Formats: sequence, C-alpha cells, structure tokens
Amino acid sequence: MIGRIVTLDPADDVPGVCDRIEWADADRIVLVMPEGMRWRELNFAHVRRAARDHGVEVAIVNRDFKQRMAAREAGLVAFANVNDAINRQWLPGPDVEPIRRLTPPRRFAPNSLRRFFPRRNWFLLGGRALVTLLAFVVMAAAVLALLPRAEITLTASSQPIRTIVPVTLDTRADRVNLEARTIPATRIDVIVEGQMSTNTTGKKSIPSSKARGRVTFTNVLATPFVVPRNTVVRTTATSTPARFVTLADVEVPPGGRADVAIEAIEAGPNGNVAAGQINQVEGVPALAVTVFNAAPTGGGGNVILPAVTEEDYRRLRIALRDELLQEAAEKMQQQREVVNDGLIILPETLFIAERQDETFDRFVTEQADSVTLNMRLQVAGLAVSPRDLETVAREALKSKTPEGFELLSAEAWRGEVAEEGTGNETLLFVEARGLAGAAIDENAVRQLVRGKTPADAQAALLQNFALKRNPRIEAGPDWLMQYINRLPLVTLRIETKVERE
Repeated sequence: MIGRIVTLDPADDVPGVCDRIEWADADRIVLVMPEGMRWRELNFAHVRRAARDHGVEVAIVNRDFKQRMAAREAGLVAFANVNDAINRQWLPGPDVEPIRRLTPPRRFAPNSLRRFFPRRNWFLLGGRALVTLLAFVVMAAAVLALLPRAEITLTASSQPIRTIVPVTLDTRADRVNLEARTIPATRIDVIVEGQMSTNTTGKKSIPSSKARGRVTFTNVLATPFVVPRNTVVRTTATSTPARFVTLADVEVPPGGRADVAIEAIEAGPNGNVAAGQINQVEGVPALAVTVFNAAPTGGGGNVILPAVTEEDYRRLRIALRDELLQEAAEKMQQQREVVNDGLIILPETLFIAERQDETFDRFVTEQADSVTLNMRLQVAGLAVSPRDLETVAREALKSKTPEGFELLSAEAWRGEVAEEGTGNETLLFVEARGLAGAAIDENAVRQLVRGKTPADAQAALLQNFALKRNPRIEAGPDWLMQYINRLPLVTLRIETKVERE
C-alpha cells in the first residue's frame, strides 16, 4: 500500500528531501526523481538513514538504471516508474542478511576436488592481504595528504615612518656618499627677464580748484581810474601770500570805490582767506588805488590722488622676483644636460647670481595709478638625481624601521635650504617618508599551520605575526573538511597570500 508519492524538484538537495520525509506523515513514501537529477550513493545513504530514523519505508523512482543501482546499493528500493512502485512488491535492500543454507547439498564430496584444487597457502594469502591492506593505507594516506588544499590570506600590519635628513649637495662629488649623506649636484644658470605692474597704494593731495571772491578798490586820485583785468592783488599777513587776479576791468571814480570779482592764481586751499586779508595791489595800479576784501574768499581745495610709495616698490620687486624664479626653474628643467641625465631642479636651491636690470617707470611719491617694473636676472640652481635623494632617504628610514618590520617604500620630500648655495656645497633638509610593513615569511606561515584546524591555525597566526585583521583561511574540498577539518600536512598544498594596505 502506498502512503504518499513525493515528486522532487531538480533544485531539491538531500537535507530538503530528508525534511520532506519527516513531514510526509506516511508509512511509505515514493520519491519520484525528475529527468536529469543525479545523486551519488552517499546522498541515497542519507535518505535511507532519514527514513530509518523516522520509521518509514522509502522507494526511489528514477528512469536512469545507474541511479536505481546506486539507490539499491544504499539499501533503498528502486523502481523505473511509479506504476511499478505501486504494483510491485517492495523487496528489501542488499543490507538484508541472505538466507543461509542449513545443510550441504546432496552428492557433494568435499575431497573429490582436492586433486583439481590444491590446498591453499594461508600464509601467502595472509601476506598478500597484508600487502594489499598496506597499499590501501598508503593510498589513503596519500589521498589525505594530497587532496586537501588551503588558501590563507594575511593582511600585514603597517605603519608610516618619517625623519628629517640633512643632505649635502656637492657640485664636486661624482657619487653618493651614504655615510656623509652627500649626493652629487650640478649647477645650472639661466637668464630670465620680465615685466610686472601693480596699482599704487599711496595717497597724494593735489590742488584741484581755485578760490574766488570779490575785492573793493578805492581811488586815491582826483580823476577816474580804470583798473584793468588781470590786475594782481595779494595778502600780506600770511607767510605764503595768496595772489589773485581781477576777472574784469573796473572803473573807480575819483575818491570813490568799486567792486570786482577775483580768482586765485594757484589752485588749492591757500586761496581761501579771511575778510580783510587782501590788502595790496601789485604793479602800476598800486599808485592809483588801494584794495581790501570785505568778505572771505572760498572754493579753493585739493583732491586726493594715488601715488607711488616705497611699499609699492618692495611688493612689486618681490612678486616679479618670485615669478622669474619660477620661470627660471622651468627653464632649467628643460636644459639638455638636465633632461638627458634625468635630473630634477631643486627650487629650494635657486638664488639670484646677478641682478642685471631693475627699472621702475615711476618715482616714489609721483602721482600715478600704477607703477611698472622691468627686471632681468641671472638665476642659478642645483640639479640632482631623484634616485640619489631616494637612496639617502631609504638609508635613513632603515634605522627608523621597528623590529619585526621591513621597509616597503621610501620617498624624499624636499625641505628648506639651511645654507646659501654660493659655494660648492649646499645643505638641504630632506623629509624622508616611508611605509614599514610587518615582515612575514610565507614558508614559516605554511610550516606553522600545517595539520592544524582552521581555528587553531588562525590563533597561531595572530600570535606569531603582526596582522592588521584576522587571517582569512579557506580549506577544501568541503566534503572532506566535514570529516577531517584540518589543513593539509603537505605545505605545497597550502597557498599563502600577503596583502598590505
């Protein structure tokens, strides 16, 4: 009698099938495997074990003869189709003990075949069995030794290191001296010139408007007198007399008075005078008339305009010099000897060998909106090999590398010049920067973890090496690791990879 027919899906795995057996709630279960679904004998054994644990009978339906044989080898009943499973008797699997013959067959004479089959040499058979067993053990050991594999990824700890190194640049040296920290240098000279303008920042007061007013002439003669236009009158009470001219002809009657408009000769506030300050006539009219101003004059003033200062000179000189030094460095880097030898120009070593021209187009205090500087310089600098700088930096960083670490990289960052480079030697402070990483011997790693469980191997690696994070261990094949759960004994089967960040 059939309890339940369960049709499997190609995606079903063995644990899932075992769960379906548990949930089937039937005494007999037929598992129908779809076309193309392939199981190993081990998978059928798991199904048989699940059926035994839950007290049910399980039959396999599969069109593939080999699959049915594998199921029967595992102790399951197997059929080619569902109808056979329903109609045919379920015979027990091969693990059922066969029926033993209780009595020997009739007409069997044990000694009748001795002449055809001589007595067996049990010692020889035992030796052969022992050799076969040893061969099997050796083969099994070889499989267990060679089949497992492992891949270990380690992230080594690292830390930056830096130090300041005084380096002597010597134009007479021909090779690097690590003990004296001296490297050869080549002096390069170029001529650069340029022009630069800047707005002036000074202020200058410039007279801008003339004062105006009116004066009164008094005729001292008995006859009329005409005071001509542009007659000059002035003050006498101030240290700097203010002079004015009349703006029109005016006739003064005998013993009488006449007013006329005046304007200061010079612009500026000096023409603004108080009443009664203008009291003198210049020239011939002074014989005929006197003058005074009844009211103050006004309207004279100054305007504030930009002018050149010493600070403008200084600022313009520095800006143009820096620009020309940068241009000189670029020009030096293009020199043939620098390009051919793979050298680099050190901008820190540039200096002005000769100031051939420095001309401003305006004087200090001169009123102007801008000032322009023309400059021509002979600039000198030193060229060195970047490999020489890196060699000195690497040597200096080696002494700063912590124990158990190794220097991974080194580079030289140029600093300041300590001494003016006017002679054959120039002292340059170089900042050496590098990265030190934990020294990890991959052979030692393999020897340390061989034969250990992944957990023990991970603990041993963390204890013996400076790592940034837990090591990553991948061992296989998976089915073998379910039974032994140990890394290979043969170090050739252990692959190590060291990463550095």
